[in-house]
Amino acid sequence: MLKIDKETTIYVVCPAFNKTGGTELEHQLVHEINELGGNAVITYYGTASRELNPAFEEYVTTFKKIDDIVDDPHNIIVIPEIRVDLISQYSRIQKCIWWMSVDNFLKRNGFSNSIKAYGLARTIKYAFERKIKVSEPKLSNQVLHLYQSEYARVFLESRGIHNVARLSDYVNQEYLVPVEYSSRGRINDVLYNPKKGIDFTKQIMEKSEGIKWTPIQNMSTQQVRELLRKGKIYIDFGNHPGKDRFPREAAISGCCVITDKKGSAKYSKDVPIPEEYKFADTKKNLPAIIDKINECIYEYDRCIDDFSEYREFIRKERDTFNKDVYDLFIEK
Repeated sequence: MLKIDKETTIYVVCPAFNKTGGTELEHQLVHEINELGGNAVITYYGTASRELNPAFEEYVTTFKKIDDIVDDPHNIIVIPEIRVDLISQYSRIQKCIWWMSVDNFLKRNGFSNSIKAYGLARTIKYAFERKIKVSEPKLSNQVLHLYQSEYARVFLESRGIHNVARLSDYVNQEYLVPVEYSSRGRINDVLYNPKKGIDFTKQIMEKSEGIKWTPIQNMSTQQVRELLRKGKIYIDFGNHPGKDRFPREAAISGCCVITDKKGSAKYSKDVPIPEEYKFADTKKNLPAIIDKINECIYEYDRCIDDFSEYREFIRKERDTFNKDVYDLFIEK
């Protein structure tokens, strides 16, 4: 495990100014380490590395650039899985890779992996543009691998990696404000993210009658929260590259959640909802999926109780994250 003393600086590497669930999580990590008495700094790479995204000012007020990293054995670097190539640039610092998204690693590394994600034509184009690597890099047990999901842990195990530790995450605490888990005041629209699994979602939409569909898009963070608190159901037939936030944000806001069985959704440790709400995204399952959607809409007050365990899981995530951070990054 990591060796930490009073001289240790922990550099959490992050693409500059990019706002995603993963980049928010990296800023949350820096905040939590510093709150617990450690010394961490968000460290940007990319052309916009001189600017702090206002969305993350609640977590950090300063940052460094990747060129500022001091390659010293007292220090630690935490690199996201999308930039495993950065590991080779350092010889003395203690190294970690944080596996927040298995799929983002795979589609950038390995020709066959990229074909599955992009198709042959785009893969060839990206290979010529050097946006992907033709071969998947060999992972090393000399690096500490931090897994955010059970899906990531199993993936690392399949690659022969055993130098691992859990580093979980949590949803923004504004989602934990009390809400009423009752059909009163809730809309019957099916909420979905058009950026995730849209091809199969369209198949469901085409086969369903009398159901109104509302995409979650072109909204502020506050508008998304308000919509989820009004909804009865959220469906997610995306690829679930890690322990995704949207299903958790929907569930804690009072939505019934229906997913596929890909990625982290396959694992009950990542998405602990009853199996009857998980479906393989095949045409033969379309009638059953539509039946379950209607059940959630018209029998909401009964169905919402099926997600009480998931909501409790979500409420405890902040404490779990704090423990993971303390165990990994705080001097004992």
